[in-house]
Amino acid sequence: METSLLQQEERLFDRLVSLFMLTLGWADVAKNKGAPGIDGITIDAFQENSDRELRQLAEELANWSYKPKPVKRVEIDKPDGGVRLLGIPCVRDRVVQATLKRILEPIVTPLFSDHRFGFIPKRNQGHAVREAQRIVQTGKEWVVDIDLSKFFDRIHHDRLIDRLGKIIKDKAKWRNQRMSSFSD
Repeated sequence: METSLLQQEERLFDRLVSLFMLTLGWADVAKNKGAPGIDGITIDAFQENSDRELRQLAEELANWSYKPKPVKRVEIDKPDGGVRLLGIPCVRDRVVQATLKRILEPIVTPLFSDHRFGFIPKRNQGHAVREAQRIVQTGKEWVVDIDLSKFFDRIHHDRLIDRLGKIIKDKAKWRNQRMSSFSD
């Protein structure tokens, strides 16, 4: 891990509660659009009061009073006849998640395998197919494709947080963030 990222580590929480970073997180959420969560607040409604909402979020995060709302559960019909369960967080919770993603992604992404293509910025299934073709052209007989079904539904969140805690050394702030940002 780069020294500059290690030096920034102690300031991660300060970055999360900054209005600047929350505004960037909000921009990511607004760009992605999406349905309202359990509170019914739409992207457009949040936008109308975004300055106030972001200041309120920053204050709640800074004084440890932020509590995410329950996730709205919906069923989406699959083309093959099955049903996909989808969880829709409230817009304000998505802002916190997007902000955390912006902060943590540069720290954890370099730790991932170079052979991973899912959910990696600037990588997609087309890249994976080209890499598989390249491997076959080198004479290798096997290419392994792993798609972990319902991975995010089944991931052991305490283990994930424990592993992240080994990377993020700011224990007191990390522990509090764990309780407030990663609960259901």
